Order: sequence, then structure tokens, then C-alpha cells
Amino acid sequence: MDMRESSAWDNKSDWAEDSVGARKNTLGIDLDGVRALATRLDALDGPRPSELKRDFVRWPFHRERIRIQIDQPGGTQLLLKLACRNLSRGGISLFHNAYLHERGRAVVWLPHPIRGEVGIFGTLARCKHRGGMVHELGVRFDRPIDAKEYVSLDAGAEIYSQERVTPERLSGSLLVVDPDAQEQRLIRHFTAGTAIRVRTCTTQTEALAALREPVDLLLVALNLPDGSAAEFVSAVRAVGVRTPVLIITPDVSRESRNAARGAACEGVLGRPLSCDRLLRALAEFMGDASTSASASATTTIASDDPAAEVLPEFIAELHAAAETIRGAIERDNAPECERVCLMIAGAAPALGFAGMVPAVERALQMLAWTKSAKESAVVLSDVVAACERAKAA
Repeated sequence: MDMRESSAWDNKSDWAEDSVGARKNTLGIDLDGVRALATRLDALDGPRPSELKRDFVRWPFHRERIRIQIDQPGGTQLLLKLACRNLSRGGISLFHNAYLHERGRAVVWLPHPIRGEVGIFGTLARCKHRGGMVHELGVRFDRPIDAKEYVSLDAGAEIYSQERVTPERLSGSLLVVDPDAQEQRLIRHFTAGTAIRVRTCTTQTEALAALREPVDLLLVALNLPDGSAAEFVSAVRAVGVRTPVLIITPDVSRESRNAARGAACEGVLGRPLSCDRLLRALAEFMGDASTSASASATTTIASDDPAAEVLPEFIAELHAAAETIRGAIERDNAPECERVCLMIAGAAPALGFAGMVPAVERALQMLAWTKSAKESAVVLSDVVAACERAKAA
């Protein structure tokens, strides 16, 4: 069955009458029961060997119910409310009372603190019997999400979502603001195997001047010769720089975390630094050198191709389309987003931008299911980014 043909998304009240009925979830347990079950399984599973590290850290995400639609092989469609164990950038772990065939397509509706429920596409990657009637389902998302938007985390804690990092895949620009020359050398050493370009400063004044050249991330010592990290971040924001900031703290004590939180930073790194912890932190903000994003942003049409004559006009249309989609999301105008996406899907391949099509197709699919631009904002943002990057060869 094509999930786009389902009428369930047009009438969300159907969920009150699904196979769960009046129960909280298919196991019939409350939140305390979910936590107890998750704690028991955590103890049984034990620590994961370092050689078997996952790509993403799994954070506890205990919920009585998460709405999910699963299309099973053979055409069976399930609308379920499942208890939830944990969440990562790459997927979610849920509890169910029966076995389900793996590889079924799924949509998981994650509760967002601001946007309400957000539909995330994925595939049922595993179904494991955990005892009694408890089965643990693992849904792998089609693309990583920003799990920190959904999980409540201490802004002053050293918490990063990457569990395994491949150094050579990290790229981007880093500005280190730290008066400690040895710390600067250590950071350069730890990033030597990456494609990250590192610049260093020792004071706020030097750093503000260096920021005339944009960077992807600021790594700032908690205490600087001419002020605190909090004062520096305030000065940076005052001149309109929105670059993410990580604070290097002498330790990760409550006092240091509170100071970092006061600096309105994106995270902290406790001293002494280690290569693994630093790279995991940088991976949150650095680009992936192996991705084809830059390639898909450039047309494959040769300059002597007759179609090249209309490229400048089409690229201008793509840039304008990005603004149109942004405005349509703000107004929750799904038809306008659909119209623009259809225009891109129809013209992009012929003009050498076939790499944009997967993002556009995901957006059209989500719009068809949700009938809402705001609920589809996550996938629409990919289309906006692709339009803004579009350029000639």
C-alpha cells in the first residue's frame, strides 16, 4: 500500500479508535512502567563494547505513547501508540506487544516542545523479543534528526549525539579563542586527521577581528585575558554573529556548567581535553566532507549545452523559491509549498540539478500526509537549503 493514499493523516481522530483502544499503549503500561522496563533492559544490555560503537548516542526518551504508522509487507497498515525507550539522531526504540516484520516503512510522530507532533520518515529496522509479550522495535530514520530539539538536556552539560566519528569526514572552519598555547597546540593535534581549518586567538579583541571571516564553530575558554566567555558571546551576538559556541571549562562541575549556561552557548567541553570527546563535539557542528551536498548544488549541465542559456534564470528562480517556501511555512500554506516543490521536481533534472530531487520528493510526500507546511518544516528545510546552494558549474 502506498502510504500517501492513507486517509489516516486527514483525520487524526482515527487514532482514538485504533488497535490500542483506550489503553495508553499496546503494552497497557503507564510512564512509571515504561521507565522501569527501560531501566531493566539497560541493566540487561550492559555497556556497549568500544569496537561496536553506534553512529549516534541513544538518549532516554521515556514516553507513554508515540504515534506511529507502519506499512507491513503484504499491504497491512498499522496505526499504533507505542511506549518509547530511547531516541537518537538516527532512530527511535519503541515497545510493542507483538512481533512485526522488519523493513516495513514507517512514520513516527515525535512530540516537539514548540511545533507539536512532527512526522519523521523511517524504516522498521528490527523487532526483538525482550521477554513475555514485550517486543522492542527499532525504527531507523531516513535521515538524521536534531534529537536535541526533542530531548530535554542540560545546556551546561557535555552531551553530544555522535557516538562514533570518522575524523577524515569532518570539514569546516574552527576558531579557537584560548590564551593557553598548549591547549591550542593540542586542539590542532587532535584535528590533524580532519579537513577542519583551525585558526587561533588569545583574546576577545583578536577574536572579534578574526570573525570578519566567517567560521562554522567557536571554541572559547571560560576565562579570557580581557573578559569572560559570557561577555565575549554577548559581544559576538551584538554584532549579529550567530555562530555556535562551545565553552572550554576547567571542569564540568555545577559551577562551571552554570557559568557556561550563562554564556548562552551551545555546549561545553571539560578539561583535560581528549581526542575522542573533542571530535564528538566538533561533529555536532562541522560538515561532512564526504557528502555530495556541494555536488548536488552545482549543475551538471556543460557550458556548451543549449540548456545552459536558461540556467541563470532557473537558478534565480530557485533562490526565489527558497524565500517563497520560508514564507509559506510561516503562514502554514501547504499548497504553496507543494506548488513550488512540483515546479522544482519538474525542471531540476533537465537543468542538471537531479541531486535536489530526493529532498523535494520527501517534502512532497510529507506534505501529502500532513496537509501542513509547519508539520513538514523539517523536510522542507532541506529543499530551502538546496535552492539556496544552487549554482552554475
